[in-house]
Amino acid sequence: MDLDSNILKSIRMSDDLTVEVEFLNIKEIDVDLLSEAYQILDDYTDCKRLKKLLITAPNNNINKEARQYGESEAHKRKNSIIAEAIVVHSLPQKMAINFYLTFIKGEYPIRYFTDRSKAKEWLDSMG
Repeated sequence: MDLDSNILKSIRMSDDLTVEVEFLNIKEIDVDLLSEAYQILDDYTDCKRLKKLLITAPNNNINKEARQYGESEAHKRKNSIIAEAIVVHSLPQKMAINFYLTFIKGEYPIRYFTDRSKAKEWLDSMG
């Protein structure tokens, strides 16, 4: 899919049940950018129940308002997510993801990884 996006580098189906989303190398992700990413994802997947592989870029950082927006969206979308794996690259990203995970714990299986192949392997093991 050709993207005209301010936040996503690519979006594709890596198999019948897994959508792979790769983010552009943006220093600060705000609510507007995150909202754009959700809209592109919804349009691409027709809101189908899927596994999500999210691949951050090395410099991605999400601000507080965008984190809160993401938490709200995770709760709303819990029935359309089989499982979610997030690939991170830095300690600040790990810290932000850990904080995020505490707020959506129990909604659906979610883990973060530093290795893309291990993230995909874990997703493949999920229903």
